[in-house]
Amino acid sequence: MKLSDEKRSRLSEVRVLVATPLGLDGRGGIDRLNDAIFEALSTTSDTKVVVERLVTRGQRGLFAAQFVFFLALMKLILRRVTGKIDLLHIHLSDWGSSYRKATLGVVARMLGVPYVVHLHGAVFDEFWGAAPRRLAAAIDSLFLHSRQIIVLGNYWAETIKSRLPDVADKIVIMPNATRSASRVQIPPTDSRVRITSLGQLGERKGTAQLIEALAKLSSKPGWVATIAGDGKVNEARARLAELGLKDRVNVPGWLGPDATAELLSKTDVLVLPSFAENLPMVILEAFAHGISVISTPVGAIPEVVESGRNGILVPVGDVDALASALERLLQAPEIRGSLGRAAREDHGKKYEVKAYVAALSGIWRHSVVPLK
Repeated sequence: MKLSDEKRSRLSEVRVLVATPLGLDGRGGIDRLNDAIFEALSTTSDTKVVVERLVTRGQRGLFAAQFVFFLALMKLILRRVTGKIDLLHIHLSDWGSSYRKATLGVVARMLGVPYVVHLHGAVFDEFWGAAPRRLAAAIDSLFLHSRQIIVLGNYWAETIKSRLPDVADKIVIMPNATRSASRVQIPPTDSRVRITSLGQLGERKGTAQLIEALAKLSSKPGWVATIAGDGKVNEARARLAELGLKDRVNVPGWLGPDATAELLSKTDVLVLPSFAENLPMVILEAFAHGISVISTPVGAIPEVVESGRNGILVPVGDVDALASALERLLQAPEIRGSLGRAAREDHGKKYEVKAYVAALSGIWRHSVVPLK
């Protein structure tokens, strides 16, 4: 049966509500990804995709988060009642996110709103496996009733398929994406190699191991470092002072988007010795700047960082290996250059946000087609 012109026009426009934790300029990879997506959509010629944020946690603490989530549910209901939503895009992570998003999925199903699940969370695999029975069942239902499931790499696709084989045909692998570098690399005012680490300081990010690795290089001249992010900032500063590194390693705390971009524009080596990750945005941001990357083979990172070609991978928790990789790049500018050029080329081909948004729009359009 042929569609009327009105129905055909209606189906060509997709109105998407994007459930995101903190909102515009929120700290964390999910909100940084969404900021890039919304910015790219605002400049695209595709006027048939209309997106709106649905903030589910907010930036004012856990107590206020309850009210933010209640308002998010009311907004979803209002959009459904007024016919101003075609699809809900649910960004799912571990811990508190899983409770909120499982609830959001239940409400969406009650309202007859189709949804897509977009999986994040560095330890989601461990969390899901150890979750209380009722929560685990709610997460299972969230996946089972989704139209599509977006994951950031093969590792996460296999994680879901091993538990829910029936959803295998819904899974789409889409690594994160970032804007192209908005700042050109700034030549150093001296010959020192500039090492940067970005992320929440603490155990999961391997901050202690990074500091110990830098201490092993304390006798080596020609480098300075910045360890930026929130989390255990004071502990990091105290340990650096104990090791006599406070004059060589800066710990500025959390940096906003502009300050982060400026720091990356002055960076030679990005190091992220994490114990658990999904696919960190900071690695792709470093790729966009043509920066050499040192990281660990956790989550989807080894699907992006090919050790020896566009970065270096070191074993998790191995301080000696981390120090050795840093020393290698300190002493070999030609290796840093080769890794950085390959990283920038990969970003342009695989991780640039405009191409990502085009693919995402296709997923959204496919997901609003009524199921047979």
